[in-house]
Amino acid sequence: MPEQRDAPALPLDDVRVLDLGQYISGPCAAVLLAEMGADVIKVEPPGKGDQFRSWESGGLNATFVAFNRGKRSVDLDLKSDEGRRRLLDLAATADVLVENFRPGVMARLGLGHAALRERNPRLIQCSITGFGGDGPYAGLPAYDGVALGYSGLAGLLLDPEDPRMRGPALADAITGHSAAYAVLAALHERGRTGRGRHLEVSMLGALTHFLHSAVAKQVVEGREEGPYTRPHGSGCHAFPTADGRALLIHLSSPPKFWEGLCAAVGRTDLPADPRFATRPERRAHYDELHAELAPIFKTKDRDTWLAILQDFEVPCAPVNGIAEALDDEQLRHLGIIDTVVEPGAGPMPRIRPPVAFDGAVLPPVRRAPHLGEHTDEVLAETPDAER
Repeated sequence: MPEQRDAPALPLDDVRVLDLGQYISGPCAAVLLAEMGADVIKVEPPGKGDQFRSWESGGLNATFVAFNRGKRSVDLDLKSDEGRRRLLDLAATADVLVENFRPGVMARLGLGHAALRERNPRLIQCSITGFGGDGPYAGLPAYDGVALGYSGLAGLLLDPEDPRMRGPALADAITGHSAAYAVLAALHERGRTGRGRHLEVSMLGALTHFLHSAVAKQVVEGREEGPYTRPHGSGCHAFPTADGRALLIHLSSPPKFWEGLCAAVGRTDLPADPRFATRPERRAHYDELHAELAPIFKTKDRDTWLAILQDFEVPCAPVNGIAEALDDEQLRHLGIIDTVVEPGAGPMPRIRPPVAFDGAVLPPVRRAPHLGEHTDEVLAETPDAER
């Protein structure tokens, strides 16, 4: 761990957020605000709560915990008059409300934009949808994979010869980050105007915005980016090693990294090969260069190669699994992730924002809540509410 200074005051410790989200995108936006100190009240239907509570093993399972740390849980039946009244009472005390229902659901519940603004003109309402609140696709069901496909991101991730889905829920997470970023901007603006905003964040929009580099290539140069465009252009390779593991090399553009790689693998003849003499040539002959280097990396284990490459200052990394990443000495040094055993819940991750404030990381947030754990506590904090 680096030398720790006193933990700073949490930057959002005067912000209250109502989280009506389920699954990932809405709860992800809210958990990012919770990590920065916001008092996030998760509003869930009685009995079953967020759909992720019954995912995998049930209870405080890993998927639910990931997106609901640092929150307090209140169970309210928003289909009932009493539940809606209590939600409006809470909205009167809140700074932000986040929801990711399909378009029109909040209005049908009597909790639409106009009703919430009437109760609290300073409230920032953040509505997350798949395709936006209107338009030709607005009524379509949208999950992570749907947004990946429509946005073009799946086309940059899938092997066109063997298109198989893989990896984490990128679309949900990117949308959650985009929504949190928009909420912070709206909070800043409210400090000047005193007025709230209704923010609408679509998964399609968030992902296309995330792909601004590929969009610029298409618009400026008329060049369609594919799954191998960036690795070929940046000299990024992955190689299996003798121990069945793998490493990554990212040469980028400085010639010293290419020359260091050739020296490290004992192929000082490669720079003289006309196929590899310049960066554009190496890009054009990427597969041939990869074929020259792959057998060499099969001769030693991963850690031996990493040590050699680092001696020659070649940008490289192990292809870590999550367990290896969590045990990595540099990640542990940063102090943003650790584990604590919570009574009645078992081992829980404590994940802090990846930012040091004046040299100190923020303190961890509370564990994810049990369903309705804080209902009485939160409703008692609502001034003048009829209970």
